[in-house]
Amino acid sequence: MQWAGPEVATRLRERIGPTRLKGAAPDRVVLTTVLLGIAWLVFYASLVFFTQDSRSASLFVGNVVYLVPIGAAAALSFYAARRTSHRVHTAWTLLACSNLLWFAGESTWAYYAYRKSGQVPVPSPADIGYFISYLLAVPAIVVGLGAGLLRQTRRMIDALLVAAGGAALGWQLLLGPLMPQSWDASAITAFIYPVLSVTLVSVLAAVVLSGPQRAPRSMVIAGAAFGIAALTDASYAYLTLAHEYKSAGWLNMGWQAEAVLLCIAAVVAGRSAESDERPTVEPDLSFVPVMVAVVTVCGVALADLIVVGELSRVTLGVTLLVLVGLLVRQVGASRERSRVAERLRSEAVTDSLTDLYNRRYFEEMLVVEADSAQRHGTPLSVILLDLDHFKEVNDTYGHATGDAVLAEVARLLRRSVRGGDLICRYGGEEFACLLPGTDGQAAVDLAERIRAGLCRTPVTVRGSSARILLTASFGVAAAEAGPVEVAKLVEAADQALYRAKALGRDRVVGSGLAPTRPDPVAELPPGLVWLADRIDAAAGEPAHGATVAAWAIRTAVRLGLDAATQRRTAAAARLHDVGKVASPAVAPSAQEVRRHPQEGARLLVELADRPDLAPLVAAHHENFDGTGFPLGLAGTDIPVGARIIAVCDAWAILCAGRPPAAALSESEARSELARGRGTRFDPAVVDALLGLVDEAAEPGAGLSQAGPSR
Repeated sequence: MQWAGPEVATRLRERIGPTRLKGAAPDRVVLTTVLLGIAWLVFYASLVFFTQDSRSASLFVGNVVYLVPIGAAAALSFYAARRTSHRVHTAWTLLACSNLLWFAGESTWAYYAYRKSGQVPVPSPADIGYFISYLLAVPAIVVGLGAGLLRQTRRMIDALLVAAGGAALGWQLLLGPLMPQSWDASAITAFIYPVLSVTLVSVLAAVVLSGPQRAPRSMVIAGAAFGIAALTDASYAYLTLAHEYKSAGWLNMGWQAEAVLLCIAAVVAGRSAESDERPTVEPDLSFVPVMVAVVTVCGVALADLIVVGELSRVTLGVTLLVLVGLLVRQVGASRERSRVAERLRSEAVTDSLTDLYNRRYFEEMLVVEADSAQRHGTPLSVILLDLDHFKEVNDTYGHATGDAVLAEVARLLRRSVRGGDLICRYGGEEFACLLPGTDGQAAVDLAERIRAGLCRTPVTVRGSSARILLTASFGVAAAEAGPVEVAKLVEAADQALYRAKALGRDRVVGSGLAPTRPDPVAELPPGLVWLADRIDAAAGEPAHGATVAAWAIRTAVRLGLDAATQRRTAAAARLHDVGKVASPAVAPSAQEVRRHPQEGARLLVELADRPDLAPLVAAHHENFDGTGFPLGLAGTDIPVGARIIAVCDAWAILCAGRPPAAALSESEARSELARGRGTRFDPAVVDALLGLVDEAAEPGAGLSQAGPSR
């Protein structure tokens, strides 16, 4: 195979790869097969040498002994087909059939050789087995060595270019000189063999030089066997046309070597149960097929000009084919580079978990949209949202469920915005929306719709019947017509988000906008709100203060209290347990527990500068019949806000449970609250709260959230 050049050998070495792991013992069966193969070739060569003077002995060696490795190759090929999988299995199935037909053809030839005293007719039935064997070997090579060749346009074109170059060279060096003068059956049969040889060698070179993936070792060994066979068949065709072929001559050594290599390949495939090789990163050798094709065609054309004085039609046709192939290849390579660049760009700006854009792309587009808004005098809004208590989802259900939650939120966001709006994962459980042409109020309305939709969309935990109810905090900032400062716009949205979380989460806060609903805790220090949330979380009651505040303002509204009292009641309810910070975290005494209302009142005065809230927090454990603490107040001596907080606090605890006590059903919680009516609780406040529950201000809130959500 000298015409294929050193590139074939190099490519073969790269594709074979290491035969075993470093330090591992070689497979004894494979090693034994290799040694037996070498021994057989030496033995057969010795028989040919010592029997060449004896016609009967040489006939026996060239036709009977000759069949041994071919029969072994056929049998071992079926063994390899049973042991392998995927495309390697397909290749070995084709090879098994090919080798079986080869063995049948050779057996037929041996029968004629003995019956006709070495004179075998041409053509003969043996040629049918040979031809079909060739036809099965070609797809076996393509399947085994050229993985994915037909699925990749550039690789297929590369293979065709190499095949065209190989065919041109084969025609010039082999087929042209062997062209018979007369086309009788014998001449046609003899001429088909070099045609098949050139085809086989061209296909072999094409798939070796054009495949970027590592090939299975057995397929590479089989490919080498077919390369030897192709050269041997070409020599057979030449000797036949020259009437110099001898059935028991040295030419048989080529086919014996082919059979031995096929035996070794089959054992390698079967012992390692080969399957498809994993793709590996290899040097880019895509220029090699093109170089081989171009150099080969140029060499053939130069030979025509020197020997004949003009280009033959075959050379002109192949040259035209190669030029068209190069043009098509260049167009395909250009399109492939464009697709790769687009894919890399998409991967660089896309979050792989949610398929949303990432923060980098958001920041790039924010600059672009800010410039557009400034030039056209249109508003631009930004929404930042953060899932509330998302760490608890990961801690409780695992990170796989947390990922599913993030993906579900991403789908909800995509459904909620316009086509021209931009949604991205800003980081962790935080998302961002960029809304061109949207003013602040419209952005707040959109955020409120998303918030409400999120509350109504529980996420089912995979492999469980549990459903997670989600809430999120939203910060909205808008730049109206005029200059847009990107950094300040994002900072304003971030501050609004921080404020939404400080105010109890599950709400929308707009920067520089009047809230859509009265915000009863807007004036509370965020640090104190954060402390209250930490206390609730440590007690196993996350969002307890926010839930009590939500029920409290609704109850105050139902009782017909004025707006100022409503806001004070909700603000005090939000921080009613903040005084527990002074109690030990583990097993506080009864006296220490009874002291926390007064401790909370002191913190409100000293840290929040809210003396108007202190009496409500101080009295929220007073009972309506005067049996409470710390002062034993009764009836209307207890501030109405404190009476409301007492009832809402009890309702939230009954519905959500307070460790170690479990949550009660709604009917059980109603009964328990009714038992305290007139003793622990103000009857009017109890009736107002239960009226809200009956009206189901927000469906499911009383049970799933232990309070209405906002």
